[in-house]
Amino acid sequence: MSIGTFISRITGLIRLQVIAYFFGYSQATDAFWLAFSLPNLLRALLAEGALSSAFVPVFSEYCSTRGEREAWRLVNNIFSLLLLITGSVVLLGVFFAPFYIPYFAIGFRGNPAQLNLTVYLVQLMWPFLLFISLAALVMAVLNCKGHFTSPAFAPVFFNFSLIISAIILISRVGIYSLAIGVIFGGALQLFVQFPSLIKKGFKYQFIISWKDEGVRRVFKLIVPAILGSITLQISVLITRIFASTLPVGSISGLQYAMRLIQFPLGLFPIALSTVIFPHLSSLAAVKDIEGVRESVGMGIKILSFLLIPSSVGLIMLRKELVAVLFQHGAFSLQDTLITSQALFGYCLGLFAMGAVMILTRAFYSLQDVVTPLKVFILSLLVNIAFNFILIRPLKHQGLALATSLSVIFNMGLLTFWLKRRLGSIGGYSLLISILKACLASTLMGGGIYLLSLLFNLLNPDFSFFWMVVYIIFSLVLGVGIIAASSYLMKIEEFKILIASLFKPK
Repeated sequence: MSIGTFISRITGLIRLQVIAYFFGYSQATDAFWLAFSLPNLLRALLAEGALSSAFVPVFSEYCSTRGEREAWRLVNNIFSLLLLITGSVVLLGVFFAPFYIPYFAIGFRGNPAQLNLTVYLVQLMWPFLLFISLAALVMAVLNCKGHFTSPAFAPVFFNFSLIISAIILISRVGIYSLAIGVIFGGALQLFVQFPSLIKKGFKYQFIISWKDEGVRRVFKLIVPAILGSITLQISVLITRIFASTLPVGSISGLQYAMRLIQFPLGLFPIALSTVIFPHLSSLAAVKDIEGVRESVGMGIKILSFLLIPSSVGLIMLRKELVAVLFQHGAFSLQDTLITSQALFGYCLGLFAMGAVMILTRAFYSLQDVVTPLKVFILSLLVNIAFNFILIRPLKHQGLALATSLSVIFNMGLLTFWLKRRLGSIGGYSLLISILKACLASTLMGGGIYLLSLLFNLLNPDFSFFWMVVYIIFSLVLGVGIIAASSYLMKIEEFKILIASLFKPK
């Protein structure tokens, strides 16, 4: 899962490099990112967020207690209903786009050309929702069946679709080439998973039965899960609405910074939470609360060991990373500064973002979607408040920082309520693990800072070549310091990860 996600993140970075090279930061790219956020929001709402959270526990229970026939019937029923629901949403989204876009793109109202471009782009990209929602359901089924390879590699095809579309079609259709790539990328992400699904025994039958017990249970869970997912996605959308009132490039800068944050998030917590969710659901189905508690505690310990150093490393290398990855073609030095400022704000909440994924999956495995919903709503209100407070003094960086602060608040509340539900999920040992990770990360940050002083003495201009060398040396030094510190402090998670890497297959 991590290998597939790693390759997906690498190709995702290449995708952003291609977009940055050809388009830079402009009114067109701001329009594209805002338009794409709408079908992407509904994707997370209807599929990857709410549906997966409601479907996986029920499907896991069916597989464990009711047999293959009933389990596949449930899959066909949900597949058909999802096809019907998302198809209807796509048609409504395309038809009513000219009416709702002005309320989302508030900052574009003074520029009719940019506003109209946003309308056309969102109309073109709505079919993406249909393909990616079905792809998310297929991914959930495969994960429950213990297959993670094709779902992990499926996003790679989405990235390649945008890259190829941008390169081939930019001279003919400009920014619309990205929208075309989105549509074909969503379709590929669905169809590349089908061979694995068929091998697991899937045979599609058009079944729509609202009275089916499994469907009723899924939709009983999905309603509060939808509300919980929408608060999270609305937080992203609200941030972009705030950013639309800032200078040109602010939306794109936040988008690029978040994509860089998604690299360690995808490599560690997304992969871990995806794999652990069916496991937690199986433990909860047989009432093994101790197993749930231990799995959640160990998951958070591992994330603290991986994400806290990652956040420090990104902060120390943010300007050089953005410059090396994106500062080519139309992407200017000013664009680099905007992105690196936003990246700093997001890095402060990186560990909390990962922990929230594990904590939320724990509640969902217990078939409790109401508690995360309440926490998400409170976190959304906190995010909006911080947006108002921080946008004036810090501009786009304030919006990124507001996101981090609200996620930290989210993590704290989820931890508090899960502890009340399960009892201790690590307690003192979890706190010690986090403190050790912080200490090792501080030593790593100090080492990278001293290395930067040396490189500045050798080459004050810090050319592209020297930035690449500096990043490579910093990564090697950082990993070395973390490994040595972990060995000396006897960090348990370090030993577990090393053992898992080199254990016999």
